[in-house]
Amino acid sequence: MKSSSRSVPSLPWIPLLLVLAALALRWVKLGVDGMTLLPNFAPWMALAFTGTLVFPRGSMPWWAWPALLMGVDFAAMGAQMWSLADGRAEVFLTYGLYAGAAWWAGQMRGKVNIVQTLLGVIACGVAFYVVTNALCWWVKPYYTKDLAGFVQAMTTGLPAFAPTWTFFRNSLLSDLGFSALLLAAYNVEAKVRSVPVIHWVSTPA
Repeated sequence: MKSSSRSVPSLPWIPLLLVLAALALRWVKLGVDGMTLLPNFAPWMALAFTGTLVFPRGSMPWWAWPALLMGVDFAAMGAQMWSLADGRAEVFLTYGLYAGAAWWAGQMRGKVNIVQTLLGVIACGVAFYVVTNALCWWVKPYYTKDLAGFVQAMTTGLPAFAPTWTFFRNSLLSDLGFSALLLAAYNVEAKVRSVPVIHWVSTPA
């Protein structure tokens, strides 16, 4: 009698090591006071979006990525994670946006090329920036609740801090760089294993 169980696709090990290194860096940056290691490196949207794309559906479901980020944050900060920035509303919104990006990527597994993947992570990064900064504009009393205050929140931010657009630039560059690294690592391993690679512009039939 034949077994009806289906084999689980194997994990791509090189991308997995990169993901584990990025998660370890997130833990260190959050859990160690005064940590300045790679201060502008924040490829968390790349983990949620591109990470979902390069790992097989059976081995890493889309919801695993926001769960991993939440688990690392809780391990690093404990219950303090709920009081960061503008409180629980922003924390839940942040993980919700990661989950949305991972879900979207999960729908596109095996259907997109490298260029489309990079455009997708840019779109997710823009959405993350606009939505989280809109919440910041709405809840912080320092911003006027009009168009001028909204534009300030999206560009220059508060006078005592670096302009908000620089955080957007840094996170976008980090996400693009880490996405490219994940895609390159996946293709290198795919060639070694003789499995289909992700092409630059063509998509699977």
